[in-house]
Amino acid sequence: MLYAQSKQYLLDKLKEAGLKSKPHTTQKSLERSQDSHIGAVLFESETFNRNGSKTRYSDQTGAQKKRRKVFDRGLSFTVVIGDYTEDAAEAMFERFLSGLGSGVMVDGNFVPLEVEGADWVDSDDSILKAKVAVQIKVRFDGGIYRDTDFAKLTELEVESVTKNNGKEPTDGN
Repeated sequence: MLYAQSKQYLLDKLKEAGLKSKPHTTQKSLERSQDSHIGAVLFESETFNRNGSKTRYSDQTGAQKKRRKVFDRGLSFTVVIGDYTEDAAEAMFERFLSGLGSGVMVDGNFVPLEVEGADWVDSDDSILKAKVAVQIKVRFDGGIYRDTDFAKLTELEVESVTKNNGKEPTDGN
């Protein structure tokens, strides 16, 4: 779900920033485009790292659960904004950045996002028809989780209680 929700989030933010045409989602369709006013969300890469962190939480019924983060998962996308003029491209770029939140909720987990940088490209250095374009690198830092229940202690039986060195404990130890 992280890939689909992250991509859709960026597509929605691109539309909110003022993109009037349908955003491209593949490099091939972007290269074939003849539009000067253009936008795209392109998947770049995905990374995984082992992680063993654990968190305790309560579900909706109040039952205690343990959530293990099995992997850190990072997804990188490139968002392309191009327009007829430098001013129009920069205005849409600024609206896009100001509309981004600090992250998204995916399957009940908050996934932070980071803007890693931007590259400006003018018409001489680009395959696009736009006079100027900006490529924004956005990274989502999520994870792969495994939830487990705590062991039930219904069959626990206290057999004896002993004193500490023959003395009663005074501070609870």
